[in-house]
Amino acid sequence: MLTTFLLLALIPGHITGQPAHSDKYVTVQHSTFMKNGQPYYFIRTNYWYGGILGSSGKYGNRERLIRELDHLKQIGVNNLRILVGAEGPDGEPFRVTPALQLVPGVYKEELLDGLDFLLAKMKKRGQVAVLYLNNSWDWSGGYAQYLNWNGYGPIPYPSVKPHTWQEFMSYAGRFHHCENCLRQFKEHIKFILGRTNRYTGMKYTEDPVIMTWEIGNEPRAFSRESIPAFEKWTREVAALIKETDPNHLVTTGNF
Repeated sequence: MLTTFLLLALIPGHITGQPAHSDKYVTVQHSTFMKNGQPYYFIRTNYWYGGILGSSGKYGNRERLIRELDHLKQIGVNNLRILVGAEGPDGEPFRVTPALQLVPGVYKEELLDGLDFLLAKMKKRGQVAVLYLNNSWDWSGGYAQYLNWNGYGPIPYPSVKPHTWQEFMSYAGRFHHCENCLRQFKEHIKFILGRTNRYTGMKYTEDPVIMTWEIGNEPRAFSRESIPAFEKWTREVAALIKETDPNHLVTTGNF
């Protein structure tokens, strides 16, 4: 599907990409995506599970991954939106398995390797990645899992009766008021952006196969009362990403 991005600036109200010091990255110039000195057009699809397929563990399938990447390239899809990884214990209701971050700061190496492998194979096919780092919804952990880790009680999964979506949203909306949750997410960002791809030897922050860091999947405040905290969090996270990685674009994840 064709999509556009809402790009975040360090100064609210402006659109930003990165310094035009290299044409190899996708940039924004006068509200137009540019790459290699030319307007950059793309056909994009969600490929959230790509890093899992790229892993060597129980749920990995590298032959399938390569087959699917070849098919996507053949039909013109050159931009893939990918989940960096799920959070929390495996086996939770209606949740991605396996998770990348089991508890704060503890990662499954095979899934980090899977993401490296995926990006390396995409690079060979001239494809680029939009990598999202969090999720406001329940299916990959996200807000709710950070809250659960920090003593806010069991996650009220809306897929498990008698819980409702309103109950879940009220729970997840507390994320932006949980200082420890916000700190742990920032540590996660630093960890992922500090990685070097073991297959290409390139730092993530210097690899043109990455087009954009996405703060999260459909991030939202979940209540009017939480809008100021949500806006403050969005600005801070965008600033942290740009400070850590000035080469790549940043987007909220809302589109």
